[in-house]
Amino acid sequence: MTDEVLVAIATARAFTRAAEAQRTVLVLDRPGQEPTMVEVDEWLDAEITEDEDVTAVPHTTAVESPAKPLPEIRPAPASAISIDTETGELAAPLGAIEHLAASVLALATAFGGRTVASVEFATRDPETPITLAARAGERVVLAAGDEQFEL
Repeated sequence: MTDEVLVAIATARAFTRAAEAQRTVLVLDRPGQEPTMVEVDEWLDAEITEDEDVTAVPHTTAVESPAKPLPEIRPAPASAISIDTETGELAAPLGAIEHLAASVLALATAFGGRTVASVEFATRDPETPITLAARAGERVVLAAGDEQFEL
């Protein structure tokens, strides 16, 4: 694994922990290279996909690389977020979704290029988490169920 991938694991773990996310995915998209996907679950286990190779990095495996600096991340409790996928009605504490969207965008921006960050957050309905996806220079997208909404 490259140093960049190790930094991505450390950063995705730090983000997942701070945001109390269910899953954090980074797709490192660098010029002249195939994209690399780094996925970290809520237990901080990581899975790295490079070309056709998939490597598991259990949470018990320390990653010595430092995480990239991230802004302050304030998690929103799952019980405070709800979404109706039929109407698109989203309920959350004032500013919570905007803060999480800005945090996900900061995560993507930290790696530059066309890197995409996608983070899944629990909601009041365990069957309907929300996912925020971001890439520098583009609007953040919120997805729930089969629906997507630009923020």
